[in-house]
Amino acid sequence: MLHKLRSLSEFEFRLALEDKVVFLYTLVFPAAYFLAISWRKFAAGGVTPASEILSNLFGFWAYIMLTGVINQITVTIFQMRENNFLKMYTFISGDKRLIYYANLIPQVMIIQIEIALFDVLAILIYRPSDRLLALIGIFWLINFILIPIIAFFTTVILILPIKARTLTMYLTGYIFAALALGTITFKSPLVTTIVTFINPVDFQETAYSLFLQHSQSLFAGTLLLVVGAAYIILGNLIISKMSLASRTSR
Repeated sequence: MLHKLRSLSEFEFRLALEDKVVFLYTLVFPAAYFLAISWRKFAAGGVTPASEILSNLFGFWAYIMLTGVINQITVTIFQMRENNFLKMYTFISGDKRLIYYANLIPQVMIIQIEIALFDVLAILIYRPSDRLLALIGIFWLINFILIPIIAFFTTVILILPIKARTLTMYLTGYIFAALALGTITFKSPLVTTIVTFINPVDFQETAYSLFLQHSQSLFAGTLLLVVGAAYIILGNLIISKMSLASRTSR
């Protein structure tokens, strides 16, 4: 099983590196936008407060992570199913989950590389303090846990009645809605819990906030554990139960 997973992961990694288009959406576009909104202040020698830096980075990280997870992991599985490659690969490997994990593992590494490259740009522009630089490094390491969890949540897309021709439209709307919802702060713990359950961007930002708001660490930590476990269980159930037949052939 491990040998199959390693071989498939290496194959998927090579395929992922050949597809340069996804890097436009997950790295080039956000980096260009970041430069556009930050360059004037940087050129003037302005100093950005640490809280503003983190707030900005949280938003960009959320975009890169969510866009990367959807386009490079979930949509890949969706397209494999619609092209009947998923059925063929499952027949060869013997387990749909093996195909999913073989795609997930290299994509986590690629998304982390994209975030690291963006962080290098942000560090050059913001010139953060040593403490803030250490926090950025901690958050980057946390992403190794967050990316798979968020990927499992987005597997819901695989069971929705969406046709391939309308997939891009739905996913674009979903990404912007999730990012917009992530900018809203709720005072009610109940509302916060509900939003964290339904929005992976809020889940991600809550994880980062554990290192910034220690007074809420118990509530936030418990919430993250519960939601994270729910995402993982839900994702694995969907992967194991989803149909191998393309939606157009059903």
